[in-house]
Amino acid sequence: LAVLEKTVVALEEAREGYEPYAQELPFGLHGEPPLTLQHPVSSVQIRGYIDCVDRAPDGSLRVMDYKAGSSRISARELKDGTRLQLPLYALAVRDALSLGPVAGGFYWHIGSASPSYLRLGRYEGGVEGAAETVIGYVRAYIAAVREGRFLPAPPAGGCPDHCPAVGFCWRYKPRGW
Repeated sequence: LAVLEKTVVALEEAREGYEPYAQELPFGLHGEPPLTLQHPVSSVQIRGYIDCVDRAPDGSLRVMDYKAGSSRISARELKDGTRLQLPLYALAVRDALSLGPVAGGFYWHIGSASPSYLRLGRYEGGVEGAAETVIGYVRAYIAAVREGRFLPAPPAGGCPDHCPAVGFCWRYKPRGW
């Protein structure tokens, strides 16, 4: 309860004029349209729930995804293609749900009661730059799967112990190796 109280207070302090607009906002579910990304051969539809969407007085929107883990999320993770969720949410708000322009977004670390280092508005090229990055990765991942190329590769620094493939993955390397 103390952790939650701390994070709620910090969220209020980080409002920057934004007001809550929607929580657990579905796209591609419950009758809402999916996010559709065009691929040269076909398209892919993405669905999910956006933890939080806030609206500024000028109508611009901000997306947030709450994270309970302790690792800090940086812009490098988006550049490397390992954290795609937040810009996908921004695209879903803008394109699938047609709610308006997205001015920013971040992951909110509940335990430390702070935003991530990755901020969509500060990303190279802003929210649009983050969107272009994520679309490029989604297209590359689709092409790889269609070609049968989806071999596991251990992340830099080793694999997390909670990975479901730990017991059988021949590429598994514990962290710190």
